[in-house]
Amino acid sequence: MEAFLYLVLKCILLGIIWAALLIPVIFNKGGLLKYIITVAIIALLCFFFRGWAAVINKMTVIALVTLVISWIASSAVFEKESKVKSKVISFTCVMAAVGYLVSNWVSFAIL
Repeated sequence: MEAFLYLVLKCILLGIIWAALLIPVIFNKGGLLKYIITVAIIALLCFFFRGWAAVINKMTVIALVTLVISWIASSAVFEKESKVKSKVISFTCVMAAVGYLVSNWVSFAIL
């Protein structure tokens, strides 16, 4: 029972992280209800795809690292455009994670 509770809490944590990244990309305006629904959907997806836990965890780490890097870079570029800035940062994080996901399926030798 304790292992199941631990798994559910991890899925909810991933849902919270990904919802914070996806809300600005998917919706024009956020809200508590949209956030709760997004967290619940992502947590359920994480629970059902728990066999892919390593990929999901790496995607989350990549998205969080990209969040920090893009936030620092956008501070110089988008100083006065705060609404655009959050969308650009969120989109960059999501695309970095999707890029990692695609790179798992596509492999080719460079040299």
